[in-house]
Amino acid sequence: MELSYFSSAVEAGFPSPAMDYMEERIDLNKVIVKHPLATFIVSVEGDSMINAFIPPGARLVVDRSISAKNGDIVLAVLNGEFTVKFLKKNEYKCWLIPANRKYQDIEITGESNLQVWGVVIHVLIDTSNLRRCML
Repeated sequence: MELSYFSSAVEAGFPSPAMDYMEERIDLNKVIVKHPLATFIVSVEGDSMINAFIPPGARLVVDRSISAKNGDIVLAVLNGEFTVKFLKKNEYKCWLIPANRKYQDIEITGESNLQVWGVVIHVLIDTSNLRRCML
């Protein structure tokens, strides 16, 4: 699907009179999805990642072909349950870190069964949902 695309950036401050027209069409699949066979979208429930700008109801674009590294937001399966968290790791330990102080960090131990399904590459937010979260 192609959408209209403004070729210049939009000011977050004062409006620019030069933006009276659209320059070209853009295919969101080409912009957002680098590895189509390994990419999918998943909806978010809960507020554990709210301070990473991932509110409940957001949709995450996840790429399974990317190797997760320290600091990435990942879609993981921990002990049979899906979760979205920051991945924190060093040469000795690994954690899943929420972006909400209401939740505790999850240390991955020898008893944990963790599978990283993919790396979150984009967050799609319904702004009406975002307004509710900010109030």
